[in-house]
Amino acid sequence: MTKARATKAAGAGKKPASSAKERTPPATGAGADDTPGRGDRSKRLLDLVMLLLRARTPVTYREVREQFPGYQTSNAEAGLRAFERDKADLLELGVPIRYITPEEDDSLEDGGYLIDLKRYRLPEVRLTPDEVSALVLAASVARAIPGGTYPKIVDLALRKLAFDLPETPDTPTELFDTGRGPSPVLVHFPDTSAQRAVTAKQLAEHFATLEAATRFRKRVTMTYQAAGNGMTSRRDVDPYGLVYRESAWYLVGWCHLRHEVRSFRVDRIAEAVMAAKPKSPDFERPAGFDVRAFVNRSPWTFATEPVEDVVLRLEPEAADAANEDFGAGADKVTAGAAVVISFRCGNPEFVVSRVLAAKGAIIVEQGERLRARLAAELDAVAARYGA
Repeated sequence: MTKARATKAAGAGKKPASSAKERTPPATGAGADDTPGRGDRSKRLLDLVMLLLRARTPVTYREVREQFPGYQTSNAEAGLRAFERDKADLLELGVPIRYITPEEDDSLEDGGYLIDLKRYRLPEVRLTPDEVSALVLAASVARAIPGGTYPKIVDLALRKLAFDLPETPDTPTELFDTGRGPSPVLVHFPDTSAQRAVTAKQLAEHFATLEAATRFRKRVTMTYQAAGNGMTSRRDVDPYGLVYRESAWYLVGWCHLRHEVRSFRVDRIAEAVMAAKPKSPDFERPAGFDVRAFVNRSPWTFATEPVEDVVLRLEPEAADAANEDFGAGADKVTAGAAVVISFRCGNPEFVVSRVLAAKGAIIVEQGERLRARLAAELDAVAARYGA
């Protein structure tokens, strides 16, 4: 015969005899245990609510204690009293915590706690993907601040706000969960003083279009001006992510013109239009593609322009550069005190800047286009500062 599954409120502070090992003794004395700061206790109360809301089966006190250092006192009774005070405060605030006994639920071995969602006075916070995306973008402002504890606080806040969202590959909160693999959306907050090519309004419009296209996996048609020759071209791109690197925003995605993954500076995009029907994805991100790894790759390996075979000779004064990543196919040979590096160069703008900064310690031994680019830069400097 099935046992009755009646429930009873936990506010009574008593448990049935079958759970005597977890019986809560009454608190005796205000100084019986160390009282944490108000901020720590408020956070603990909120975390306790989150733990019980997420639970699909009753949570025993033993399991609760393992999650909260505030209950892990040397005196076990002191920790239990702290838990009872927290539970009483939550009940007073309207959080309907219930204690379920093994007699009330045949599937349980030990009694535990749950929150009765049907009686919960506070409405559940349900954010749309657009709202979460906006929060992620806003939170990137705080995360970009060097030092401090903002990243951890932002991560915790977003998880609490979006804990009930479906765990799909397009959930923007993947950005803050390093244990779940690559993130499709990666955002940082730029220094607005560095935006030279377009106004803040135009840039914001591009961000909105590109972010939406990234989230919905929609193809983008854009007009793009190349850095090397200034030529403008029409590009169809499958956007994988938006990133901020070295004072510039970049769109990372599959370029249908070049037939490979490319990065595009957002301030060189004159127009960006997302394909119609946002609920129908145009592409799938490659399973092994990691936006973070692509962004963090060495600038020597970038392919912003057609590649050419280049040979650089690094004198001792520039020997440290030999330890940098020149790509999987690069060849490094020691020639006396110097290091000779052969690699395929697709980012001449960066290489020219490194050669000039080395003040003669990096010599271009092969690469006609690179030499011409370097000579043009030197001529421009001479024309400006020459006598």
